[in-house]
Amino acid sequence: MALIIGVHGIAQQQLGRQQLAAVWGPSLADGVEAALSGPHVGTLPLDLAYYGRLFLDVTRPAGAGSKGTQPQDELAGLAEDELDDLLDAAAEIAGAEALQVAEDQTPKSLMRSPRAVQLVLRAVDWRYGPGAALLFVGVFKQVRLYLRDARLKAAIDSIVDAAMTAETKVLVGHSLGSVVAFEYVRRHPEHRLTLLLTLGSPLGARFVRALMPDPNLGAAGLPPGVDAWVNVRDLRDPVAFAGDLAQRWQQIQDLPVDNGNDAHAASRYLGKRQTGAAVLAALPELAP
Repeated sequence: MALIIGVHGIAQQQLGRQQLAAVWGPSLADGVEAALSGPHVGTLPLDLAYYGRLFLDVTRPAGAGSKGTQPQDELAGLAEDELDDLLDAAAEIAGAEALQVAEDQTPKSLMRSPRAVQLVLRAVDWRYGPGAALLFVGVFKQVRLYLRDARLKAAIDSIVDAAMTAETKVLVGHSLGSVVAFEYVRRHPEHRLTLLLTLGSPLGARFVRALMPDPNLGAAGLPPGVDAWVNVRDLRDPVAFAGDLAQRWQQIQDLPVDNGNDAHAASRYLGKRQTGAAVLAALPELAP
């Protein structure tokens, strides 16, 4: 009986449900133990809605963020309108100060990209650290695909629907998974959730909200069917750059964490005391 369903993020097309569950389960158990300050917990009633392989049919074999991939490689094949959207989104994430710094820098490794793209990607890396631009491009591509490709979205949504049961009380979404989880809530207001838990979420980003069917669902409080919504964010996470989600949904509880040198990692978000405490508040029976 899966009381908790997790929805993973981008760049998981080369893995599978069991491989990811081997990371998510122990990581979330660590978060619960951290919240308990001592007692050990056993295997959590957690399952994953795994959809990653669906992206193998719609992205290059290397996939977003693969080893050795460069940001300009991830731009290959993007149509002009996609590049325009990427420029707007990257400028939003970088901010004016980073864009000015990037303007003053001499182009180096991004010489093969158009100058405007070089500029915003350097700005993202300057603000968030090396590798942030690559991560952001991967998120941009897969979030955009999910929200714009009706067939892909329907296939992903059906996987989440199949994973959810009447017993499921907690829905956890990391990265793109938070968008997928929000879409589940929008599509199924009849399913009462004790907790919607989002980690490293891009739901506040303009480019994401512009593509969502109903980005303002529940903005005056919480979406229908959700008793509580906790959003956990590392302030240095380039995917969650848009800030606290309480700016969009009034009753969200935003919790800051420090994920060290891997700000967007699912395992680090799941293992935090704040994450574990949110799950325990929703499922107090997990405490020994």
